[in-house]
Amino acid sequence: MPASYPTNVRLLLMIGLAAALAAQSSDERRSAHPRVFALTELARAAPPEFAARGLLQLLEADAIPERDWRLELAQEALSLAGSARHALPKRLAPGIVAVDNRAMLWNVAYQQGLDRLTLSLRAIEQLRRLDPAAARKAFAQLPRPAMAAVTCKDALIDDASQWYLTAGRVNAEPGTILSAIQAAQSHTEIAPAIDLIFLRRGSAEELDLYAGAVGEKLRSLPANDRDFNAALFQAPKKIEHLWSTLRLLDRPTAVLADGWRAWMQTGLAAPACAESRSAGPQEQARYDAFSLFNKTQTPLEPDLLKPTGESIAADLHPFADSEAIRSQTNLFRQLLFGTHSRGLSAAEKDTPEWREQMQSYIQSIEGRTRTSDESDIEFFYRQSQLWSGVLMASPPGPSRDRALAQYLSFLLVNAPHIDPLLWFSQLESMAEATRSLHGEEFPKLLRALHSTAHPVLRLYAELETDFPTRPSPKVY
Repeated sequence: MPASYPTNVRLLLMIGLAAALAAQSSDERRSAHPRVFALTELARAAPPEFAARGLLQLLEADAIPERDWRLELAQEALSLAGSARHALPKRLAPGIVAVDNRAMLWNVAYQQGLDRLTLSLRAIEQLRRLDPAAARKAFAQLPRPAMAAVTCKDALIDDASQWYLTAGRVNAEPGTILSAIQAAQSHTEIAPAIDLIFLRRGSAEELDLYAGAVGEKLRSLPANDRDFNAALFQAPKKIEHLWSTLRLLDRPTAVLADGWRAWMQTGLAAPACAESRSAGPQEQARYDAFSLFNKTQTPLEPDLLKPTGESIAADLHPFADSEAIRSQTNLFRQLLFGTHSRGLSAAEKDTPEWREQMQSYIQSIEGRTRTSDESDIEFFYRQSQLWSGVLMASPPGPSRDRALAQYLSFLLVNAPHIDPLLWFSQLESMAEATRSLHGEEFPKLLRALHSTAHPVLRLYAELETDFPTRPSPKVY
């Protein structure tokens, strides 16, 4: 390009040339790999978290044949992940059992991995396999997880453990590891932070630096029994391992030991949640952590094991109950088991009486409306479960086909109103039940999802057809 060209003309020509090369590359890929190319285009039509999930599913299935193309899609997935609506995953605090309540529903929803952190880390893992330097740079630019403060009323807690694992995998620099420990906001970050130390500990001097930072962090974390008690399931053993390693290497242990003592004293003395007081996993975790500390350090005062403060339990937000709901539950049990304790066989379901019962059950679902004490989320969940129940109980045939059509219509109506994590979790739960219980019906389900033309449902159907996340069971 002649140097005499004006700067703005040169810039426009360079931009035009880059666009032309990109278009040529795109056309070549479309021609050489039409199916995979079409799936990448389909993914881009979905909302950001689903688009990122779709591209990552292709990458993790090794469906993309060219290295440069894989790199581009990994970078694109990382960019899309930044627009996901939920920041990081949550999980039930250890020891809390949630059934038929909102805490259970959200716990399942977060397991779909549609949050910004989970999707971003999956994309960085793909970059790591292709270009380790690019992965390190991307990880360094990734916003550090901001952990939400919790109280005894919270059943769910943030989970940033995967961030620390990825830091080790991308070979984070010593300064990154030190700052990660120093910036920890939650008691539950202690265990993964120590795992990171052992993944990337380096020299004895670096180990001293990291162990000292852990000790200072243990001393400074605020008292909070829900967070602290959740950490007791893993952190004490990790701390003890770090302390024992320092001793074995004849390195200083005082800062870590003092921090560990302060952490135990402050945490055990804080007002204990109701679950920490009752016989069960959380009470046992307190006792085990107390015993482990006393075996290796100057023993703590026994009175620290006595719970203090007001007993406050996690608010699980239980779902409403009613006579109509109980009646539907009983009818469903009859459809599954009849008067037996075992599931009915296909022959036992192939009777006019059973089909009439199923017809009544479907009509009860179709006629059900949200009650005054049900939230939109609760109504959506219950209806999803009712329709899934029909699909689970029905043998192949008209009743099952009708239920599937009704359920998909219900999903489409609620897609704009229900949080995407909750909405998709019900779809995937139903799909997985179909795959495992009625494998011969799974292709029909995928065709029905595709026919809705909804971008998420269609993307799910096409990816599960060509690059399934798990194999369907064999049908004999």
